[in-house]
Amino acid sequence: MILKDKVELKNYIDSLDTKDSVGVISGSFDGLHDGHKLALEFCSSRVDKLIVLVNSDESIRLYKGNERPLIKLNERINTLKTFNNKLIIVSFNELIPNNMLEVIKPNIYFLSKEWIQNPIEKIVLEKYNTRIQEHPQLANTSTTIQNPKIDKSKGAIFFDRDGTINEDVGYLDNINDIQIPKENLETISTLSELNFFNIIVSNQSGVGLGYFNTKVVKKINDKISRIITENNGRIDKIYFDTSTNENPSVNRKPNIGMILEARKDFNISLRNSWVIGDKYSDIELGKKCNMKTIYIKNENYEYKSNVEPDFTISKLPESLKIIKDV
Repeated sequence: MILKDKVELKNYIDSLDTKDSVGVISGSFDGLHDGHKLALEFCSSRVDKLIVLVNSDESIRLYKGNERPLIKLNERINTLKTFNNKLIIVSFNELIPNNMLEVIKPNIYFLSKEWIQNPIEKIVLEKYNTRIQEHPQLANTSTTIQNPKIDKSKGAIFFDRDGTINEDVGYLDNINDIQIPKENLETISTLSELNFFNIIVSNQSGVGLGYFNTKVVKKINDKISRIITENNGRIDKIYFDTSTNENPSVNRKPNIGMILEARKDFNISLRNSWVIGDKYSDIELGKKCNMKTIYIKNENYEYKSNVEPDFTISKLPESLKIIKDV
């Protein structure tokens, strides 16, 4: 069964017998291979109804880069239907299918081994007491592995600014107060040699609160970028948002507007990207975009989120080994 949107999905869920167990598996299914087939057979045998959430073409481009998908959405859905006509198939446009999961409220959510320890959908799954179950997978069957030339988009390292690169002195409004530890400059210099864009994404609510204006933020950003360049590092671009916590824009972290803008500007592969920051908003941002996350512990800040970082460190230089090793 193919459902065209969230409305049809809700109607379908409402029509089910309350005794029916509902499972969900999600993915791009960009070329149905033996690994997909094994997972789908396993999942469908564990529940009464298996709903397959399929990334739309735009969703895949946002996550994997402009070279994907290899196969358009309608063809991917029809291939799934041909493989197993008992599947309930619906597409989604977001990077992660949380809005669909809110409608489904599944009993079981199936994930591969690489995602099961810290699922990006964790908040919604915990909300509805959804059980997470690992599905089997075959080695070396992913579309990217089978077609290595398609994954041309470069990843990025998205740095928070205050408290991550430079010392957090509160609302930074004077270039004379910029303090960047030498070890941070050395780390960024080494990271600049790797195959990543280096991008800063920063919330600057001081503007929205009236403490200073955007000219001050730009002046400080330029100075930080210049210091990094003088120390053999590189910052490709700095994005910042000036809205406040009370009235956040679509760009204020953990909202993903700045990431989407950067992805468009640089054709970034989010699946190959990292977020490094000292606030939970940085980690939630990374998880919303399916990126790997590194949290820098902040003694003056209480971490208030159910979203767990992939890695936790004490200072920026510790990120270097993690990124090199993964």
